[in-house]
Amino acid sequence: MAEMKQANKLAQTWKGGKMDQAEIDALAADLAAAISSSYMTARRGEIVSGKRILESSSEDKQLLLSKKEIITNPSSKTDIKSSEKSETVEPEPLNSAFSMMPTTSPSGEILNCRQPAKVPMDAKLLRLLIDPACCSFTVYVGNYKFRCHLQVLQAHSRFFQDLPDAAVTANLASDMVTPTAFHVIYNWMLDLERCPQADCFLVELYSAAFYLKIDELVEYAFACFNESTVCGSLAFELFREAQRFAIHTFQQLMLSRIELFFLPLVASKDFVELDINWVQDLLSVQSLGVNSEIEIFMSAVRWLSHDWSGRKVHMERIMGCVRFRLLPPLFLRFLQGEQQTRVMNSICQSPKVRERVSKAFVYTSSELCDLSKDVVGLSKDRRPPVQRKWICDSRCSYHRQPGGNQGQFFTYQQFLNYLESLHQSLPKHGS
Repeated sequence: MAEMKQANKLAQTWKGGKMDQAEIDALAADLAAAISSSYMTARRGEIVSGKRILESSSEDKQLLLSKKEIITNPSSKTDIKSSEKSETVEPEPLNSAFSMMPTTSPSGEILNCRQPAKVPMDAKLLRLLIDPACCSFTVYVGNYKFRCHLQVLQAHSRFFQDLPDAAVTANLASDMVTPTAFHVIYNWMLDLERCPQADCFLVELYSAAFYLKIDELVEYAFACFNESTVCGSLAFELFREAQRFAIHTFQQLMLSRIELFFLPLVASKDFVELDINWVQDLLSVQSLGVNSEIEIFMSAVRWLSHDWSGRKVHMERIMGCVRFRLLPPLFLRFLQGEQQTRVMNSICQSPKVRERVSKAFVYTSSELCDLSKDVVGLSKDRRPPVQRKWICDSRCSYHRQPGGNQGQFFTYQQFLNYLESLHQSLPKHGS
């Protein structure tokens, strides 16, 4: 409308001829401004509608671009499908609860197949116990090392039970436990050996069991030693074997089992080589097989005579083992006289020996003459002495029946001659 007014004004002015050039230019500018204003208004509507077209086309292009990206990116297929499913809801054509698998598990049925045999648990445990690589405790016996399970040792031995809780090693006394004995005992603990005596000597087994405080094996060994056949020479052999170990109680037990083997033992070098302590224990045993107490006295003289210069200091100690009141009165009278040899003379001249001989002579004389009431003041000890185990060898010239005969008498040389005969053959005893 403004454009039309400007155009009419311009036409009227132009018809009158009154317009100068400046007015013409101003009118032209106004006309151009009016024209451009209407043009822009029309274009604005076109632009708005065109923009909508462009926006819709750009959305289509964007959708096409996103589809291309989805096709080129396989990882996004799941998202597309899920979005499509969420957008497209269609009923499933098949039964969703249908399955080809059975309703019950087949493992619940008894399968017709062969099951492998199961290794027993005790066999598996034993395999671990005997494997040194699985052991955490070390036992040293001399120069030998044993890898063991401490729990196995503690199950049988009070020695290992008394060890500190943090102990990982143990050193055993080599004078009581041998490597062989410990090896056998540990295998016995593992139940690998039924008889622990199979691979080692019974004495070393007893010594190790005694040291380790294994009551079962100590009782087992004593049961073996308590057999009636363990006596005589076998008992002395066990005594000698036990000298390697510090088991004095066992050695004393074996000495008490020598009995009839005593005189053959006195005839051997083994007797004169015994220590003073063991000679004293041996001569004090009441079960020694002799024909009279004189043979005990002569045996003591033989041991002292073997090394008189070194053993004379033990003379009174050894003579204390002789039961003088069991000696015949005739022999006691002989001891009160002068002797022909240096050893016998030194013994008989000893003040303590002379005192014992005198008291014994009074006792035996009173017994023979039945004068006990008259001599009661002369001897305070009226108890009868403990008898020995009296034996009699028919081949011995001075043996008498019964044993312990009070009228018997023989010299030291006669005793040595009889011992010499025992080197050829053992005596034929009659108790």
